[in-house]
Amino acid sequence: MTQFTALDKHTHRLTRILTGHGAQYGENIHLVPVVIEELMHLILEYPVCLIKDNDTGQFGLQALLGFEVGGNLFLQGEQWRARYVPLHIKRQPFMVAVNAKTGEQPTPENTVITINNNNNRVQEKQGELIFDKDGNITPFMQNMNNLLSSLVSGIIQTEEFIKTLLAHNLIEAIQLTVNITGDSEQRFDGIYTVNEQALKALNGETLVTLNKKGYLQACYMLLASMGQVQKLVAMRREKHKK
Repeated sequence: MTQFTALDKHTHRLTRILTGHGAQYGENIHLVPVVIEELMHLILEYPVCLIKDNDTGQFGLQALLGFEVGGNLFLQGEQWRARYVPLHIKRQPFMVAVNAKTGEQPTPENTVITINNNNNRVQEKQGELIFDKDGNITPFMQNMNNLLSSLVSGIIQTEEFIKTLLAHNLIEAIQLTVNITGDSEQRFDGIYTVNEQALKALNGETLVTLNKKGYLQACYMLLASMGQVQKLVAMRREKHKK
């Protein structure tokens, strides 16, 4: 159960944060939300795709960490088996709360950093302090503030990217079929990516606009990242043998 409260130098003056990895921190997940600014790092490690929320019908950008719910192939005990860890994982147990009207952009004035007090990372005897003895944020928390700021701006940019893909009918469902055990194939539905043929068919003016926004590069990075599925298959087979 999550219990987010606004970060406060008095309430949280003794609060410490454990910074390791592990299932006990809620990291044993097979999908993680990511933002467009991370793509250059993500595609070297993970398949990145679009996933539709069954309740809202909205698409989100996600990195695929495994094939089964609760199965993060990159998590091995207390080790994360990749050079790059997604921002959504690194920002735990903090989150930015926005107190703004619908459509209003987050600003320093309408946002507040909150902390999930029920997260196992939150301790008082071990870990990184959030505030020093004078009530100022520590270097650890300053780095976290910078990370959260990047994440907030990244979420906005990613939403605009997805809206652009939808506006140009560039999203298509794909059938992901893999052979994990060597005996039979498994098919995974609900995964979407960029329709490369539709992308190539766009007129020159539209392509120039997409390129200026960095969206054209993002489209091809998304397509290229799906080559990492074979890496996940190899990791899953390795785990299956144990």
